[in-house]
Amino acid sequence: MTAAERKRLQVERDRARAKRQLDLVYVLPRPPFGTWLDDDDRASAVDHLAICYDGMNREPPNFQDDNDPVSASGHFEFPSTEDGEPSYRGALGRAELEVDLLIEAAKTLADLINDYKREVIADRIRQIELHDLDESDTRKERLKEIVELNKALERLDRSVRAELPQWQLRG
Repeated sequence: MTAAERKRLQVERDRARAKRQLDLVYVLPRPPFGTWLDDDDRASAVDHLAICYDGMNREPPNFQDDNDPVSASGHFEFPSTEDGEPSYRGALGRAELEVDLLIEAAKTLADLINDYKREVIADRIRQIELHDLDESDTRKERLKEIVELNKALERLDRSVRAELPQWQLRG
């Protein structure tokens, strides 16, 4: 294993260990997250959240009850502390877990979209190289199209960074 691979595995283990710990805020006296969200100062942010979910054709989460997170299918295993207690608790835990899972879902969906676009572009380049370069009258236009398609492939090599505020105090 290279040093970079060992470091990557160490970081992954540290992240998994941190997810098993309780967030610092869980032990502090606080109102339930859903009650806190009801404050008029947060109404525009809660409305914006509802609009975002509507745009995804999804129901926005309801944080009014303070129940612990539950998997819809029962196949998802939630992180737990070393004592076996859930490390995500109540509405706040559901909200934290939702952020984590939305990020993971976004990464996976972005990978799938990226792969799809790469395949479509590669297929078009092959099609041009096999058939359209034989005709001298369209050769210049097709070469220009190949250059544009290759630039698009280069753009797909890049990563996008999204800035998020820190939402967890684990580990």
